[in-house]
Amino acid sequence: MGEVRVEILSELPRQRLAREIFDLVWPGDEGTQITPNLLQAMVHSGAYLSGAFIGDDCVGAAFAFPSKGSDDHLHLHSHMAGVIDAYRNRNIGYALKIHQRDWAMAHGYDLITWTFDPLVSRNANLNLTKLGVEIPYYYPDFYGQMPDAVNAGDASDRVMAYWHLNSVRTKSALAGAKYAQSNAPLLLAEINGEPVVQEVNSEAKEVRVALPGNITQLRSQNMELARKWRQHVRGALESRMASGWKITGFTQDHCYVLEENNAHS
Repeated sequence: MGEVRVEILSELPRQRLAREIFDLVWPGDEGTQITPNLLQAMVHSGAYLSGAFIGDDCVGAAFAFPSKGSDDHLHLHSHMAGVIDAYRNRNIGYALKIHQRDWAMAHGYDLITWTFDPLVSRNANLNLTKLGVEIPYYYPDFYGQMPDAVNAGDASDRVMAYWHLNSVRTKSALAGAKYAQSNAPLLLAEINGEPVVQEVNSEAKEVRVALPGNITQLRSQNMELARKWRQHVRGALESRMASGWKITGFTQDHCYVLEENNAHS
């Protein structure tokens, strides 16, 4: 495989390359994921759009726009980032995020946020282990019903990642990604492919929540079991995170590490 390079896509013909990536990654019956005129308007108005290339081939893309949180802090919200199937697991998604970080810092941002499906292990690993994000919020069915082939038939639960671009946590992850190490009790275990709720001492300040190995594959093979995982992971995460717990790491055996907010204070 040739070297990956990431470039800003500012002109209309090159924007089309990104749209094609998004439509390949999230195919659906309702047409394109984002219309050409909206994308052009947003890029022209300061949004971020990049493509990942190997030779002349665009194999991934990322799209983000300026946003404000409840504290009025201006940050970049990354709405879409995808790599086509044939080029998965080659660190192309990581290259897109690093380019996005460099661009954001050059344009005065110190924070990038994005949502991701908490059931997708590979994204959890990228975000927590390799990038060093924090995950303080869980949103059940955030986008409502989604018609694309990746999400159809399942609730669109999302967690919100906060990537503080200059934090010690981020710099440490970028300097050398390491899985989280935790012996905390399992609040949700994976036993023979099934999610199983475990009894945990109410005094525990840290717990682990298991994920299925590959939820995308599971959805295509057994949607009933995939929905069962959705409900159990939601049950394990939502109420705790609403009361201030945060996802702080991801283990090699596909478990979130969840810590009470002031556990180390």
